[in-house]
Amino acid sequence: MRRRWYPAMAAVAVVAAGLTWTGLPSAQAQSSDLDWSDCGGRAQCATLTVPVDWNDPDGPTTRVNLAKLPARDPGAADRPLLVNLGAGNTTAALEADQVPPGVAALNERFDVIGFDPRGLGKDANDTLIHCAESQAPYPGLVLAEDAKDWRAHAKRNAKYERSCREAAGAEYAGLTSTQIAHDMDALRTALDQPKLKYFGNSYGTSYGQAYAELFGDKVERMYLDGVADHTQPKLSDWLTNYARTTEQQLTEFADWCSTRDGCALNDEDAAKVWDDLVKRAETEPIPAPGAGDGETVNVRELLAGGHFGLTPTSWPRLAVAMDSARDGDASDFLTELVWPPDTGKGGHVQGALLCNDFMPEQLSYRQTLKLEKRLRDIAPRIGWVTARAELSRCVGMDAKPANPPHRLDVDDLPPVLVGIGDLDANTPHHGAENVASQLPDASVLRHGDGHAAFVLGNKCLANHVTAYFADGTLPDEGTRCPGELVDQIPDKP
Repeated sequence: MRRRWYPAMAAVAVVAAGLTWTGLPSAQAQSSDLDWSDCGGRAQCATLTVPVDWNDPDGPTTRVNLAKLPARDPGAADRPLLVNLGAGNTTAALEADQVPPGVAALNERFDVIGFDPRGLGKDANDTLIHCAESQAPYPGLVLAEDAKDWRAHAKRNAKYERSCREAAGAEYAGLTSTQIAHDMDALRTALDQPKLKYFGNSYGTSYGQAYAELFGDKVERMYLDGVADHTQPKLSDWLTNYARTTEQQLTEFADWCSTRDGCALNDEDAAKVWDDLVKRAETEPIPAPGAGDGETVNVRELLAGGHFGLTPTSWPRLAVAMDSARDGDASDFLTELVWPPDTGKGGHVQGALLCNDFMPEQLSYRQTLKLEKRLRDIAPRIGWVTARAELSRCVGMDAKPANPPHRLDVDDLPPVLVGIGDLDANTPHHGAENVASQLPDASVLRHGDGHAAFVLGNKCLANHVTAYFADGTLPDEGTRCPGELVDQIPDKP
């Protein structure tokens, strides 16, 4: 995946049997003493020992990595504020003093405590689980021509999942957001805090949803940004949100390009140029001489590259690639607009965690073809491709333990602040709206940027979020922040 502050998050929601979100005992860490020590820059680090399975608190244990940054203004320091930037790498960022802008804004006033989910820590203290095999490439199924290709992709994922089970051992049983929410409450106890302040970004919003459901009365304030919707039990509903958002992203890209003098397609309708390229590639592959002698780009490769290029930061490259392709050289769709290749060095358990949470069952090749027909009616230009892209993550895995998506059942929860970005195709705004509607008295803060805009430095968001955490001040209904980050995207690559 592209290297960002935020891990890309998407998953398919289907109902499955397995570990449920109810019935776990109240979280209590095995030791409330956190042994903090200097670990780089201003950071202090510690580990929290927790049960692998909170249904069996006396069973095997695992450790959760923590990193703390004391407030820069000690006089203003408030209760600790727990942070997860999405899956792993949260503590690494704090230790390396590479604090993203949004977290830096919070750190002015608050003691920020970042945590890595179980299994996604670091090599130095053996809290990072290495899987011998890597996950099948995303979005590999977009390139699958037939059932044979589909089965080959599924076998890759199955091999990855088996290697993760072997590497994790007993710890594999605890790889769900429900278990991680209990870890968060154990950390609250260890910090001697009556209530929790929490900021979750991207995958970190899955932990926030689980915590709100399990421990709503222990929440003081919570901000969720780049919300991953874990409340859609129907696959078709979840994929419809993704398809619509991706389709909308093509229009947003075209509108952006039309306002930028330096955009390669500034004087044309970029969306129409895309449509023409797809029709051309459906008829005959487009030459790609820059990718090697005799190389061409077929329609599936074009769609995969377009799917990659619709992330706002890639818009300048997408425009150049489309301009070159219509002139007969589609090389950029094989060399520039591509996901990182398999390094052959294995992977980590994040992919398994995602599938345990969001897709404990998968669709077959034939079922996907039927679904695609429906999605083509909804999002015919490129949005329908999202189904295969997201299925690529989990097809072939035996994702158990399972934490199936479900409607939230929340009690005694104070108002939660939810950030929703117009250009967020990573975690679609339709899904974020769905989650917000299930959080009593939630306040929605809309903005014109994409995924993880608060983390990446939208100052308007930072002002509102800081005020909310400081004294509970919520934005007025209908408040909207401008797209500060999208305005900074250069016209050209």
